[in-house]
Amino acid sequence: MGDNFKPFSIYDDDEEPKPPKTYYEEPLPEGETGLGLEIQDVSVAEDDQTRSRLMEQLGQSRPGTSSPPTPSSEEEASPFLHGKTQESMEERTKRLIKERRAAGKIHDRRKTASIFDKPVEADKIIRPGHSSWNPFGFRGAALWFVLPAFLVFALFYLYPTFMGFKISLVQFDPLGHSRPVGFANYQRAFNDPLFWQTVVNATAFTLLTLLLGFWPPILLAVLLNEVTKGKGLFKIIYLAPFILPVIPAANLWKWIFDQGFGILNAIIGMIPGLSNPHIGWLTDPRLALASIVLMFVWKNTGWFMLIYFASLQNLPEEVYEAAEIDGAGIVRRFFSVTLPWLRPAMGILLIIQVLLTFQIFTEVYVMTNGAPMHATEVLGTYIYKTAFGAMDMGYASAMAMLMFLALALFSLIRLAQVRRVGR
Repeated sequence: MGDNFKPFSIYDDDEEPKPPKTYYEEPLPEGETGLGLEIQDVSVAEDDQTRSRLMEQLGQSRPGTSSPPTPSSEEEASPFLHGKTQESMEERTKRLIKERRAAGKIHDRRKTASIFDKPVEADKIIRPGHSSWNPFGFRGAALWFVLPAFLVFALFYLYPTFMGFKISLVQFDPLGHSRPVGFANYQRAFNDPLFWQTVVNATAFTLLTLLLGFWPPILLAVLLNEVTKGKGLFKIIYLAPFILPVIPAANLWKWIFDQGFGILNAIIGMIPGLSNPHIGWLTDPRLALASIVLMFVWKNTGWFMLIYFASLQNLPEEVYEAAEIDGAGIVRRFFSVTLPWLRPAMGILLIIQVLLTFQIFTEVYVMTNGAPMHATEVLGTYIYKTAFGAMDMGYASAMAMLMFLALALFSLIRLAQVRRVGR
């Protein structure tokens, strides 16, 4: 049809039920069946033929009679059927729809998608172009958010690093009579036996910390993950040493390791046959560095445990169920499921542990100050004594730059390995 009108029902609930109609079928010619009957619109020229057939079926007009039927009330109610109007069936349908819509018997319905709808136009291809950078645009907004953190980083990290490298190239004089010496301070560091001893001590401290502090946080994280009640209490207990400031924690362990009245020697003295051991935990060159390692591991295990525990929260339970169905026991699930899942966290924590332990200063300075006989002297304490004890800022800055280069090189290599494993 020409106009776009919405479908409607010709039967309304508010109308009275109509009596059933009786239909009269016209005899079909021989060889034809009544299957596939279809109603469709016809042209105006064929309306007279359609009308005559309908009248013949209703019995109001007989073939061969020329006199028209007398008008009745039924004829007035159906003018199209009795030839009282020249409107076509399509026009009649449109008129009836308009009348019923005006009477409020047809309600508009929400249009739904149809296969006859017009196709959606394809998106236009965006060609790559060269646009000028706008500091107040979408891309520039990210820079303004990062700028405060970058300024703090530049003020407290980049600028001191640049000034440290600048001072390492001079023979520093606090009275203002410094003179440039080039890389003489770096050459002096390579020829200093005490510098190399501090490097060995820092490396040994790092390796011992990694050896003793690798498994405890992982095991604690796994146990905490299996606990169903009291997880918050266990988290507080594990994190209490990490929350404790470094200097009070170092003094606490200094008293525990005391050779005369330390609680550790008192507990060992309770063992039969080991009365009054008087072990010099911080005075014996063979035990001093290991004693500080124990204190460092005790203090930082809770922090590493929390990171492993957070990583375990993302481990799907279906993986454990599949391993259990395959017959894997507790130990097998731990080494085949838990540890592979924690491998990315292990790679990042390894870098953090190396950076923290190789630069250790406060724990050693408070507990031993590098004694006995430089057995616990590390790079941090040696640089501090050289800079503020001997006031040799140039040499101390050179050693600090060498330590910075070594840690930066290690971090870059390790990050590249972690990214390679992640891919």
